[in-house]
Amino acid sequence: MSSRALRKLQREQEKEQQLDALRQGGPDEELEQEEESEAELLAPRKLNAFDILNQDNGAEEKDSDSVHSSEPNDAEPSSSVTKENAPPAGSSKAKGKTKGRNKRKGKKNKNDTPDTGSRAQRTVVAKTGSRLDDIDDIDIALKSLSVKSGQSTGDTQARQLEDDYQEMCRILSINTKYLNALNEMKRLFGNVVLEGENEGAGAPNAGRRRGRGPQQLDLGGALAGRNSPVSRGQGLAGLALRRNVFMLGKEEWPKATGGGLGMEVEHKDDLGTVTYRFVHNSAYQDVQTQFESCVESMDPQRMFQLLQFNPYHISALLQVSEIAKQQGDHSVSGDLLERALFSFGRSVHSSFSTALSEGKARLNFRRPENREFWLASWRYINNLGQRGTWRTTYEWAKLLLILDPERDPYSIRLILDQVALRGGQAEHFLSLTKRSSPHWITTWNMSANVQTSSALAEYKLKHPEAARSSLRNAITNFPWLFTRLFQELNVGHIPKAIWGKVARTDRERFESEIYVTRAKDLWNTPEAISFLVEVAESLDDARGGPLRDDPITLNEARHVLLSDVPSLIALLPRNFTTMQTSAADPLPPPDNEPSYSAVSPIIHRSLSATPVPLRQAGAENPPRIFTETERQAIREYRELLDFFAHIVELIGNEGALADRPARDHTTEDILAAIERSGVPLELVEQRGARMLELQQMLEALHESDADSGDDVEAPGRMETDETVG
Repeated sequence: MSSRALRKLQREQEKEQQLDALRQGGPDEELEQEEESEAELLAPRKLNAFDILNQDNGAEEKDSDSVHSSEPNDAEPSSSVTKENAPPAGSSKAKGKTKGRNKRKGKKNKNDTPDTGSRAQRTVVAKTGSRLDDIDDIDIALKSLSVKSGQSTGDTQARQLEDDYQEMCRILSINTKYLNALNEMKRLFGNVVLEGENEGAGAPNAGRRRGRGPQQLDLGGALAGRNSPVSRGQGLAGLALRRNVFMLGKEEWPKATGGGLGMEVEHKDDLGTVTYRFVHNSAYQDVQTQFESCVESMDPQRMFQLLQFNPYHISALLQVSEIAKQQGDHSVSGDLLERALFSFGRSVHSSFSTALSEGKARLNFRRPENREFWLASWRYINNLGQRGTWRTTYEWAKLLLILDPERDPYSIRLILDQVALRGGQAEHFLSLTKRSSPHWITTWNMSANVQTSSALAEYKLKHPEAARSSLRNAITNFPWLFTRLFQELNVGHIPKAIWGKVARTDRERFESEIYVTRAKDLWNTPEAISFLVEVAESLDDARGGPLRDDPITLNEARHVLLSDVPSLIALLPRNFTTMQTSAADPLPPPDNEPSYSAVSPIIHRSLSATPVPLRQAGAENPPRIFTETERQAIREYRELLDFFAHIVELIGNEGALADRPARDHTTEDILAAIERSGVPLELVEQRGARMLELQQMLEALHESDADSGDDVEAPGRMETDETVG
């Protein structure tokens, strides 16, 4: 039996039970029960999905019942309309319904009197109620379909966003084979590269200067494994040379551990994206304190000695690499950068390589330990560019971008297009700008360098129509950039459409200069210049796109400072160029999240404003030795001083604060400036409260020492004096 028949049979049984109850009551009570039953029939029923499908069949059955109820019968009682729908229990659907109807008619003819007015009225009410019931069912059905349609639209949008994100991760996935520059050099120059590597590594006197008298070691030889006091003349061998996600080891490197560097999982979301973080154990933190002391001493020999005893300490490797670069020894500088990346690769989490190959590995830039990896990778990218291994450079640039694609703390988008064109990855670059998430595509297509390089990429891929269309759009939106490009290419005749066009704002001048300075040689071929002139001549006038006057961001300023191009650094606002920074951590973010307290040269210089009184000259009593808790409090206080000094520099040139002296600044002005600077107000409040607590604690400590007659050593000199001693 179908479900519809079962429901109909159930309704008929319920009506039969109501009739039995009416028989037991009087005539008045029967009429009241009948009216209540009719009212219940007029009430809208709960929607069932099968009611809509079976609406036509139900309508035919109702019409059939209406015909039976309207037949002329003077002896039919007033309740016949209600009774004839209820068959006796236990009968079949067809026979039971007919027999029951005839039997009930006979009984009513004997006992009841006719009432034609009430019967006609009830017939009209039954028909009207049936129509109203159908209308209510249709309305409910339409509402249900509307809700389902809304839910379906929301689900579709969510699925589309998820698909876009997965596509972006797929495009930015990293192939670790292309992270090794040796593979590209073998492809470019053949196996002669391996012969040169073996000769340099196997020479017994490599790194020694020939001549009479005692032999002296250069920097590379002094830091090699055969002269390391830690490895006792032994180098890397075996498994350590092969298994590394970032860098292959070299046999001449010292045989030593990472010194306490590790990685752990910080967060994993539903889309499979995993956020990692590098961690330092207590032994590594002690070496980090020694490193800061060496930086404070400004003695390179102390730094070299520290690196000899800690050959895989990241900060020391980066610092000595920079010293070698300044001395013109780019080979040693690149070797130390590779050793730092090798140390990072040894310490990664077991799932990091898989997440990287899927494009779903992330690092939190707010943590100083993670920022060291960004810095090492960026400097290695510049070193690879000097070698001409652009395919490897492009893979490393993608790696830095995928680690934080939303914030892009090193503004990789400013160079990714040029690196892709140099490395023969024009097609991959176009797929990145066209098939990623919509938000990302919109942000990228607003950039002058992306629009201009997209046209050149289409031209290199032999897509002339698409290349011309892209170049027309770029010239129309950024005519001042092409005016500068024509000047750098020494094109004598500048087309009329862009003649005399200059940047209107500092933002437009910054974008045009940073692109032309780096990408002019990509256009400096006869074919590219001819293509450029042809498209520019076809335009009547290039008025430029919407005015862009948004300020240069902290990420862009960090990118320019690390590029070390004086003409570009001159374009930065003074609040970035005068900001306190260090070579080990250039322009840290204002929402810094240190995992532990470490002394830094910036913090030492900021101690001039500390409220803790210094030891007076000529004091007879020696300075008291601080406990570990007191040391921790002093270090945390120094970091908070540096944080608020950084905040003051960020908002110093902001709006109302720059127009009035400091004594006239109101709380509302300062809060508004903090919000415009991008620093979370909750973070400022939290750290301000903590700084007041530490200040009160240090003042109480000084008062107790003053009562006991002891002198308090200056926190700025405490670490240096004890380390030297």
